[in-house]
Amino acid sequence: MRPSTLAQFILPSAILASTPYAPLGSTLNVTVLGARHNRSTLECWALNSGFETSDQAGIAGSSILDLGTVGGNASFTALPAGFDGGRHNAPALLWVVFLSGLAHITLPNSTTEAWVEGGKNGAILALDTADVSALGHYTTYPSQERTTALQIPLGEKGVPSHRVLHMGPCKGEDLLV
Repeated sequence: MRPSTLAQFILPSAILASTPYAPLGSTLNVTVLGARHNRSTLECWALNSGFETSDQAGIAGSSILDLGTVGGNASFTALPAGFDGGRHNAPALLWVVFLSGLAHITLPNSTTEAWVEGGKNGAILALDTADVSALGHYTTYPSQERTTALQIPLGEKGVPSHRVLHMGPCKGEDLLV
């Protein structure tokens, strides 16, 4: 199947600062499940592409960020409350966008953990495939509600251009407000 274009990542005005047209920071920061030395890692990245003001009908004036192309089939996942995903690797290089619920991600050989709440700060990049991480990561869904997520494979260009802000997940000031 030929990759389709994910033209832009649209951020609803509800997550913008005090007014509907307030500009966001210059980049999108995202928690990344990566790998180094055959072990999964959690890192906070800033994507190098910047936000622009949309002139697209229906969203003109809002902030928009081009995420490039996507590859393969995207999927919608609904996980029951309290689900335990066990230890696993990312099945492919992909965006995981948690829409609701809560994901708790831990690493087998580390005390580093990420708590990802569904919603405006729910996007992560999962890159710790079996070819780069021997043990992968653990994911549980400890909330009392169903967790829903979109899984969107990266396209031919692969991992977006970025800079590493720090080791560990993005938190607090790193995230959209």
